[in-house]
Parts: sequence; C-alpha cells; structure tokens
Amino acid sequence: MAIDGLSAATIREIRSIERSHVGAGAVGRAVAGWRRAVHQPRARLLTSAAAGCPCCDDLDDRDVLDQTLLRLTGRTRRELAAVVDPLDEVFLSRTHHDPATPPEWPWWRRRI
Repeated sequence: MAIDGLSAATIREIRSIERSHVGAGAVGRAVAGWRRAVHQPRARLLTSAAAGCPCCDDLDDRDVLDQTLLRLTGRTRRELAAVVDPLDEVFLSRTHHDPATPPEWPWWRRRI
C-alpha cells in the first residue's frame, strides 16, 4: 500500500525495514489502519484494544509505525513522522492519559 507524500528514498528505506522487521507492506497498512482508528467513533476508539483481542487491536498499527520510525534515519524518519504525527495529534485530542497503565508502555497504549 502506497503512502502519499514520501520520497523514493524513504520508500526504499521503509521497504528494507519491512523485509527485515515488520513484513512486506506492513507500514502502508499500518498508516491506513492508524488513520482509520483515530477517526472512528470515540466509543469504538479504544474498545478493540481493551477487549484483549490481538486480531482487533487498532493500536497494533501504531506499534508497527513506532518500530519503523525507530529504525529510519534523518530525512526518511522526518518524512514518515510528517504522516504519522497529525494522526497522533487526533488520537491525543480524542483520548486522555490513563494513570493506571504501566509507565513503560508506549504513550498510545496509556490512553483512554
């Protein structure tokens, strides 16, 4: 799945990371999934993760994006972050911090 706005160099680096870490096409699917997740009705926003169903956890897409962002470098990281950051902002604006969650969890898994 293509990700609009990314340079050829960034796409090449993402494909390399996909081959070695997250699977072919995983980043494009994760961007699309995260976009869908953050814009869905608030009542549904966190219920899939809370239900404990690993096949339905919308936050898994953000996990894939984090794994990828951590492996990208310089400009390529900034390009993917420019796609992910606005989605994160939507998620942050629609949720709030859950103080009962373990502090070592990623920030998106500490939201309710």
